[in-house]
Amino acid sequence: MFRHSMKKKGCVLAALRRFRLFVLLTTLILSVAPPGASAIPSAQAQAAPRLATLAIDVWPEYDRLGTVLVIYRGELAASGAPTPGPVKLRIPASAGEPSALASPEPGKETTPVNQWTDLFAAKKASASQSGDWIEVTFSPLSRLFTLEFYDKLNTVTFDRRYTLTWPGDMAADAITLNVREPFGASSFQATPALSPGARDDEGLVAHLLTVGALNAGQTLPITLTYRREDKRTSVEALQLATPTPTRQLVSIPAASTTSQWPLVVALGVGLALIFGGVVWYLRSRSKQAYRPYAPPRYTHPKGRRSVRTASAPRARPQPVAMRLVEDEPEEKIYCTQCGKPLNADDTFCSRCGTRVKDK
Repeated sequence: MFRHSMKKKGCVLAALRRFRLFVLLTTLILSVAPPGASAIPSAQAQAAPRLATLAIDVWPEYDRLGTVLVIYRGELAASGAPTPGPVKLRIPASAGEPSALASPEPGKETTPVNQWTDLFAAKKASASQSGDWIEVTFSPLSRLFTLEFYDKLNTVTFDRRYTLTWPGDMAADAITLNVREPFGASSFQATPALSPGARDDEGLVAHLLTVGALNAGQTLPITLTYRREDKRTSVEALQLATPTPTRQLVSIPAASTTSQWPLVVALGVGLALIFGGVVWYLRSRSKQAYRPYAPPRYTHPKGRRSVRTASAPRARPQPVAMRLVEDEPEEKIYCTQCGKPLNADDTFCSRCGTRVKDK
């Protein structure tokens, strides 16, 4: 009886352990990969943004020498969210940071592009370098955005060649390519092949190509070759109105022009101190130090001194006031025997009694 009850109790415990293991495995599976309809909202929330349309403008030597102006004009596909999510696009590292990145506020999509909000100034965009690319991350205010940058162009020779690659960071339902020949260009060719050019309102030959849809990760290389000997930009040659990038107008604060005054004042004070130091140094070197006159010293010759040396009265020194009022000081004479200064009317030395020469 005891053994039967223990066996029954062990079966119950084993069933409880199996049930706990089943519940634990079910919880882990649901947390890792929820099956059924519950996975659809999560997949939609994590889906990458998609471009409904993308226009790529390539304008070589348009308004800056040695550069190619590239403009990405994009429209995000409708996702059902009230505001678009963050977007990340790559541009060539040789171009540096974008010159403009703007998006219109909701309901103002029809306003001119130069009136759109600068996303860098609004703290809604950032740029960082990663290898050969500049990664630009931004949150557009609406479904529309425009991204501009100036890429470098080798203009050492008359034969020009430029290659731009769309990196395929986002899938696009429709991509169009707009290329404008620079003023004075000849033998213009492009890959992929463009449609025959037509002169636009600004007087430049423009080409249009409809590329179609591209998936994410699918690149689009664009290569332009032409010959040009004119050293002016198209804007300068045709005297067009130079477009001002939006980012330059907003990102430069108004107080930047006055912030240089402290530097100018400090530089002026420093130059004045340096000039004063040089003048003081030159004047100090030009001054001669005052040295009082010291008569030459004579040594008594070896031998017997004259008897009159000890008894000769000392001559009274000439008062200083008398020497100062003399118009022309007389030439000093000295005793040739002992070196004592003599007056002009002395016949004998008052110290050693030696007769003055020529008297």
